[in-house]
Amino acid sequence: MAYLFEHTKFGFCWLDLLALLILLAVIAVFVVRNQNLKKQQKDLEEQLDDLYSGDAKKDNPVI
Repeated sequence: MAYLFEHTKFGFCWLDLLALLILLAVIAVFVVRNQNLKKQQKDLEEQLDDLYSGDAKKDNPVI
């Protein structure tokens, strides 16, 4: 059975498994950072909207 496992096309060595684990970790970090950046971008856009809406009220007072 060991011969079959070592000489087949789909056999994995320990370095392949280590590389797979590292790849999964990198993907997980990417997903988390991407979500955090989208949240931060949304917060900054809301702050800009608040800032510009405050300026519009000051520049154009309602009579």
